[in-house]
Amino acid sequence: MQKSLHRFCTGAAMPVKMLSLWMLTLAAGKLQAQSYKSLRDKVYLQFNNSNAQDIVKSLQKQTPYTFVYDPEYLQHCPVAAAKFSGSPLHAVLEYLDYNSPLDIEMTGTSTIALKRGRAERPENRAQGRVTGRVSDSKNEPLPGVTIHASNGMGTVSNVDGTFDLPLEPGKYDITFSFISFDSRKITDVQISPKNTTALNVVLYSNSSRLKEVTVTGTYARASAEGLYAIQKNSAGITDGISADQIGRTPDKNLGEVLKRVSGMSTMENKYVVVRGLSERYNQAILNGQIMPSTELNRKNFNYDIIPAALIENVTVIKTLTPDRSAEFGGGLVEVNTLGIPTQSFFNISVGGSYNDKTTGKDFLTLPLEGKEYRGQISDHRKWFGGTNWSSTTELANANATWEKGKPAYANNWILTDLKAPVSPNIQIAGGKIINRHFGFVGAIGYRTTFSTQDVINGRDGFQQQSGTAAKDSMLFHGQRYGFTNNINGLLGVGYRDDKNKITYQGLYLQVLDQQLTVGRGHHDESGPNALAIQDIATQSKILQNQLKGEHALSFGGLKVKWMASYIDLDKIRPDNHFLIADSYEDKSAKLNQFNIRAPFATGRDGTLRWWSRAKEKNFNWDLNIAAPFNVGPVTNTAKIGYAGWNKDRLFFVSNSSSKGYSGEFYQPLQKFFTDSSVITKLTDGGDDFKANVTLHALYGMLDNKFGKFRLVWGLRAEYYNLNDANAVLQHELKSTNNSNKDLDISAVLNREPNWRFFPSANLTYGLTPKMNLRLAYAESIIRPDIRELSFFREYDYELGGDYVGENLIRSTTIRHYDFRYEWYPAPGDIISASLFMKDLSYPMEIYKQGVNRLFTLQNNKSAQNYGAEIEVRKSFAFTQVPVVKNITVYGNFSYLDAWVKPLTTTIKLDTVIPNKLSVYETTGKLEHRPQAGASNYMMNAGIYYDTKPLSLSLSYNFVGNRMFRPAAFYPQSLMEQPLNALDGQIMVRFLRGKGECKISVANILNAYSIVYENTYNDDPAIQFGKAPSKQQLAYQKEKDLINYRLSPGRTYSATVTYKF
Repeated sequence: MQKSLHRFCTGAAMPVKMLSLWMLTLAAGKLQAQSYKSLRDKVYLQFNNSNAQDIVKSLQKQTPYTFVYDPEYLQHCPVAAAKFSGSPLHAVLEYLDYNSPLDIEMTGTSTIALKRGRAERPENRAQGRVTGRVSDSKNEPLPGVTIHASNGMGTVSNVDGTFDLPLEPGKYDITFSFISFDSRKITDVQISPKNTTALNVVLYSNSSRLKEVTVTGTYARASAEGLYAIQKNSAGITDGISADQIGRTPDKNLGEVLKRVSGMSTMENKYVVVRGLSERYNQAILNGQIMPSTELNRKNFNYDIIPAALIENVTVIKTLTPDRSAEFGGGLVEVNTLGIPTQSFFNISVGGSYNDKTTGKDFLTLPLEGKEYRGQISDHRKWFGGTNWSSTTELANANATWEKGKPAYANNWILTDLKAPVSPNIQIAGGKIINRHFGFVGAIGYRTTFSTQDVINGRDGFQQQSGTAAKDSMLFHGQRYGFTNNINGLLGVGYRDDKNKITYQGLYLQVLDQQLTVGRGHHDESGPNALAIQDIATQSKILQNQLKGEHALSFGGLKVKWMASYIDLDKIRPDNHFLIADSYEDKSAKLNQFNIRAPFATGRDGTLRWWSRAKEKNFNWDLNIAAPFNVGPVTNTAKIGYAGWNKDRLFFVSNSSSKGYSGEFYQPLQKFFTDSSVITKLTDGGDDFKANVTLHALYGMLDNKFGKFRLVWGLRAEYYNLNDANAVLQHELKSTNNSNKDLDISAVLNREPNWRFFPSANLTYGLTPKMNLRLAYAESIIRPDIRELSFFREYDYELGGDYVGENLIRSTTIRHYDFRYEWYPAPGDIISASLFMKDLSYPMEIYKQGVNRLFTLQNNKSAQNYGAEIEVRKSFAFTQVPVVKNITVYGNFSYLDAWVKPLTTTIKLDTVIPNKLSVYETTGKLEHRPQAGASNYMMNAGIYYDTKPLSLSLSYNFVGNRMFRPAAFYPQSLMEQPLNALDGQIMVRFLRGKGECKISVANILNAYSIVYENTYNDDPAIQFGKAPSKQQLAYQKEKDLINYRLSPGRTYSATVTYKF
């Protein structure tokens, strides 16, 4: 680059020989500045974190040129890592010129001057860069790969395989080379000013694949192409969805996103069903950490707590490897939030949504005080002046010492009416790279959502009807008013070079969800004009702090990875409400001015108000070492590790009721509980539970690559003392044993051995570089959640009665068999077909107990799931036909067939062997049905149209009728027809790509979900044990009984994003 001379620095420590030569040149008047870009002497350099003086000294030894510089200044000029192998001298000088505070000029024909500061370089401000990840055919990152652009610029990959190469705008060929791997050249890589071109590359060690590969389209890990590249080279069978695909849908949170993944469906957009197995069988993993159950009284993770805007990608792992948790049923849902970026960025998104049943219409709620818009619990929900209760003992003590005559509970039965506004949201995210090695990322988000859904309810004693016009007046009709506030924040910092990567990430998620259902219908006890009010308010908080490290050791190719992660989970249901009352309607009154008498709650004397809380401190750790080695033509990687977790969890439920009122007279709801005769007080001690449990795991794994075959196999061993944590078991043993110390209880304890072993094997055969055949086998376990091992009783509005913990539950063990064919015809395209079978021993389901409104968790004897999956994603870019070439279509379909064998278990003294406690099992008739939450059919389909200024997308999600809740008498089981949604989106880019506007419509078809009970009047044989057909299990309007129907309406949303 041609430079002026008047800014040259005068270093006092300049060598005398160089200074003399310089002065002689000046005196001769022959100083002619010329570009150093003509210098093509070959040089060899590799440096990590060095300084300009060391680099110049190395150049002096390799070239005949004289270098003029201030050594003290250059010593303090840092230079980022780079590698030059036989590169021209001008490439090294250009790298220094652009990456250090120096101006470089060539004077005469043999003198190169390096001076302090930088000359003005407008073109540097328009510089672009190429970033990405280099991995091998096993999907393992490759550190230290030499990366060269055709202009001589170069760098090396970091320990995690990532690289960052700054380049001037233009078109380049980029070569990737590494010892014992075939080199790969990517041609026609376009670099635009101030933009980043993302490029992921796979290097192969098999020389038979030696060829030059040309890639005309680039792809990143956060794009669909990057997702499928990772999927193709994974050790096992995976599916997933990327940030790019998520961005094409109106989905607000992860719960809505997951239903679009092959073989997955969601319940209430919160809980996932994978390959026919319900939420308890699917482990949630957030940034590598196993997540605790977010629910108060059952084992599942509430995915709607994670905003879609924070997600980088989601991978659903459908076959197991030894380095992953053995708590595996349908799949491991691995969620990665925004990580340390490879380029600096700053984005702001602002938007709002409109619902045609909600916005601008009457909206009922318990009083809103303002703090709810910050996700805080209302003051009127306080009990005894507080909200931070940790046990029923604390509440009982507060009750005993509470000042007499002072209200311990607010009269918050009063419903307020407002006009629902537009639901706003904002997301701010930014990341910064410093010296190409240090980086940080941060994001904050805010969303408040108002939603009104039409409800038909046949639970809690309200009559179930067929929905015919003649009987429609007897159905419960009402609305479910939802107020949801989401606040989230993310902060990450990290360092990486070619040998090390260390990152810290903090994630905070907070959701306040208030669902108020108000309606009237025919009730078994209150008659035809019964009013019901259900207020379910929940505050959920998750704080995750995580430290991770990766290190490539300098000997033997060893790689070390470690992780320490801590989660604090706090979920509170503060002062929830439930009442049923006789009422009459005043036509002139507003919706919230009901007149009632004799209110009560299901199974209670008086109305119900309750408080529950689950709080868990969860610590995870993992350490593993991987070592590559070759045995003849077989390339291998051995991996050993130690992992585990510790959970400290408390749970409590405390109930209170309001009673003492007269049942003879109607009074307005807002005045009813102000009567001095009405007393609200604690009705029982409630349920208290606290436990601390720890799991330890050791694992060993071999990854063998021979020819076209790849075998990943090994063993995982886990130690977990479930018997000690099982409060129901300990009570059972104590009550049976009494004073008999010689009682043999081994048969009971042996149901849950402390040590368990889980083998697995995944075999992949590469038919071609673009096609794989996969076979897999694995054994796994699903353990009951800590809470499910205790005694408890809590009203559950989803079940319509009390959920009771009293059964002796044991773990479910599963054997998995998988086959898959997959073809990746082009980057981002996939065609795959899978077959799977899951053999479950002692699966768990929630059953209704007879005609009572009681529900319990219990084991079945066994279950077998047989399934098939097909997925297709295809871009029409190959046609090169205008308009058509911008279209991408995708679809996935899943089919499931299942059998379940019910079981009744009792523990009692052995009838043959004295002083022995035995387990007796009674099995029921085999039932041809999926397990709870599963469906026989699932389908997703979509079409995308993409151009630079405009993108269009249309996506459809269909789930066939599924088992909602089995009953002890199978024909009385409840089925569900989920909402089958058609969603659309238009995205327009403006301001040269810096601006982006998305307009979305969710539930275009105005669909609804319905839970129902089949009737079999036309086939009486079913009442005597005949299994109903799939057609009979499907919802039949005007025949089957409606248990619960929810109609959310259409939602229109708009979001504007600006990228600085």
